[in-house]
Amino acid sequence: MTTLALSGSFVIACLLLQAAAPAAAQETIFYKCTDAQGNVTVQNGTPCAAGMKQEIRRVGSAPTVPVPVRRAPEPEPVPAPPAYGEFVLVSGPNMARKPAPEAARLPPPPPLFQCATWDGHTYYGDTATPDPRCAPLQVVGIDGSAAMGMGQACEMRQDSCTAIPEDQLCAAWYRRLDEAEFKLRYATPADQRAREAERADIAAKIRASRCSPEAPPPATAPAAPVP
Repeated sequence: MTTLALSGSFVIACLLLQAAAPAAAQETIFYKCTDAQGNVTVQNGTPCAAGMKQEIRRVGSAPTVPVPVRRAPEPEPVPAPPAYGEFVLVSGPNMARKPAPEAARLPPPPPLFQCATWDGHTYYGDTATPDPRCAPLQVVGIDGSAAMGMGQACEMRQDSCTAIPEDQLCAAWYRRLDEAEFKLRYATPADQRAREAERADIAAKIRASRCSPEAPPPATAPAAPVP
């Protein structure tokens, strides 16, 4: 009887210790995918399809048990606010651009906004209030069925846009140029010219600002008046 009692107590103690152990946090990976048409989607735990530009963002990590110390605990540092561009480029174009030192005398780049559509697509915009989009609505018949041919309807929705901080504008403009070059690489004859013009316009705005990776031409002195 004594042996059985000790064994039962040991089992109960083990179960209590197991229940008290903290559960390990699971890491979540988000994949930002850009296809050849420039459409952007964000997927939870599912990598992008082959041939797509892929960026990843990791959220959460397994906690570690701190070693007990006898000194007073130090105050935890205040975490820095998340910087723009939390997604890390793992495939696709990456030119590793950076401003040339001589470009510091140029004006700052134009404002840029990161926008999201009603269905989760993200893009860069030049304004905080783009034109609203028509989000399709499900149309049903009088009998309540959703059969095809019942007609079409949509609801106007405004995209949500956030201004990119000034100190992160160069990185955002570089990424916008990367995406324009990615779309141009897979352009069809029908949209080749439009994508070339889009890429040229973005590159020109970068070269005219302090984000230019190339040294600007030296300023020329005004010509002397003819006597």
